[in-house]
Amino acid sequence: MIAIEITVANKAGFCFGVKKALDIAESAVVCPTEQIFTLGPLIHNPQVVTKLADKGIVSINDLTEITSGKVIIRSHGVAPEIINEAKDKGLELVDATCPFVNKAQQLAKEHADKGYLIVIVGDPTHPEVEGIFGWSGNNAKVIEDIDEVTALPQQSKICVVAQTTQSIEKFNQIVAALKGKADEVKVCNTICDATRQRQDAAKKLALDSDIMIVVGGRNSSNTRKLTSICEATGTPTYHIEQASELKQEWFVAKEKIGVTAGASTPDWILEEVINKMTEINNDVTTTEETNIPEASSFNRGDIISGTVVQINEKDVLVDVGGKSEGIIPLTELSLKEDVAPETQVKVGDVIQLYVIKPENEEGNPILSKRRADRITAWEKISQAFENGEVLEGIVEQVVKGGLLIDVGFRGFMPASLVEIGYVENLEAYVGQTLSFKVIEIEKEKNKIVLSRKAVLEKEQAFAKEKTLEALAVGQTVTGTVRRLTNFGAFIDIGGVDGLLHVSELSWGRVNHPKEVLSEGQELQVYVLAVDKEKGKISLGLKQLAANPWQEAAKKYKSGDEV
Repeated sequence: MIAIEITVANKAGFCFGVKKALDIAESAVVCPTEQIFTLGPLIHNPQVVTKLADKGIVSINDLTEITSGKVIIRSHGVAPEIINEAKDKGLELVDATCPFVNKAQQLAKEHADKGYLIVIVGDPTHPEVEGIFGWSGNNAKVIEDIDEVTALPQQSKICVVAQTTQSIEKFNQIVAALKGKADEVKVCNTICDATRQRQDAAKKLALDSDIMIVVGGRNSSNTRKLTSICEATGTPTYHIEQASELKQEWFVAKEKIGVTAGASTPDWILEEVINKMTEINNDVTTTEETNIPEASSFNRGDIISGTVVQINEKDVLVDVGGKSEGIIPLTELSLKEDVAPETQVKVGDVIQLYVIKPENEEGNPILSKRRADRITAWEKISQAFENGEVLEGIVEQVVKGGLLIDVGFRGFMPASLVEIGYVENLEAYVGQTLSFKVIEIEKEKNKIVLSRKAVLEKEQAFAKEKTLEALAVGQTVTGTVRRLTNFGAFIDIGGVDGLLHVSELSWGRVNHPKEVLSEGQELQVYVLAVDKEKGKISLGLKQLAANPWQEAAKKYKSGDEV
């Protein structure tokens, strides 16, 4: 098998604006129960949007969908009309507009106020462009392709701005074509420099690769542009959202694989793609454009043991038996966010570690406890799923539709699977340790579905079996009224329901069981019959009271006048 060399572009993944928007959104969560919304997906990445939803940050399409709560303006920005609408509704606004987008908005407003026609080079359906259009006072024309310049009427003054993720080549072409369309053409290059650098790095890497993998949301404009740029080099290019989309046949007879990622693609998705390609070909050699030399003793992806020797503000040092101590950045220490390192490890602890880089510029291995824990947790979860084992975890928070439970990372328990019956208040479970079974896993999607109901049903079945074995006709047992019907009451007597028929409630006449009983009431009942094969039990209540016929026989004699 040909050894594959994987090279990640040196400008790939989260940009400054996206990272800033995520930080703002996460810091906006003050109370787990408060309502937080983003007007449209915060960023164009469905996996990140799902993670935000798990934290209670929900995407909406329009302000008409809500009447109260906190609304985050995403990195793409919005038109001023939407801001005014939110204020009129009394909504709390949190502005996460990218600074580069904000600059384009202000330039559009400034020049529109001076009488310029604003020409926006970009996709007319993109939310960023729609926002800039609004800031121009709607005195704007959106041009996506150079052919559209021809149809533009002659103007006195034109100001040209750009969608921040536009390619500089297209922008320059359209600007050149606009020169003859007005007496004055003012050019404001609002393309984000990080976008240009990302595109240049992707193009350069594509020219030197056998195939290119572009990672990012399919609804991400900048990711689609990266794909187009790579395809234009003639190199076979594949646009994927996540690792599960990779196909082994893409890598047949390929030696150099280039990888880049859109501005909305988080590091963990990029990491999963690299790991998946490593699994596809066991001889993969992963490199980065920085050409960092790799140590001979470790390889990227190895799981090794290390002893904690020092805990610092920015990292943890571990002895891994090499010439230099290994470094665990604090971001790689725990699967949980914002935790103190002292709560995770102590000096002298022997821990498992994942090798991120065998050696940095100073010769220290860069390691991750978080990734090693994740691998271990997945192995435990997968084994429990296959074997039907019962696990335990602490409930971290309530989310829409259920609970998030710590299983090494976050597992989801739907509300319908928390108890055998309906649960009205899920908040009561937060902080509790629950037993559960894993009923569904999808590693590629980080999806784990848990069921406490499955455990309770098994326990109930076991209790029912034990109860049936011990029951005998003539016994008096304690039970709880579970449900009332027209014909009787169902009594829980230790995990199994017995029927207390309305005719067995009293020696007198009873029209409905509710005249004598109430749900939740505890009482003594008499076992009339037990069918262990069918699991049916007949119960009586009047048998525990004095029989009026027997009392009459004692009180009256034949021939008495009464």
